Amino acid sequence: MNSYIQVLSLVISFIYGILFYLLTRFNYYILDKKHNILKFIVTLVFIVDIVILYVCLMYKINNGYFHIYFVVMVILGFMLMNKCYDFCKDYVKKLIKK
Repeated sequence: MNSYIQVLSLVISFIYGILFYLLTRFNYYILDKKHNILKFIVTLVFIVDIVILYVCLMYKINNGYFHIYFVVMVILGFMLMNKCYDFCKDYVKKLIKK
């Protein structure tokens, strides 16, 4: 795997972490007032689908090479969006008002 594919995989993993956070918030919003068993089943299916999608995406990008630093970039993207979510939400609201 050359350096271009590695950098592309890192960037895609970081963006995937951000999207994973946003989809997780949406999943939580949808299941907020549902029964606990339904929450568990839907969340389990959601997580399995997200993992399968990530593995397929990495397989298409770099022929199935899976390194730990790709997972670290997903976690960093998730954590960054967790910290910046309120700021981004306020910024988007300001853009919409203009």
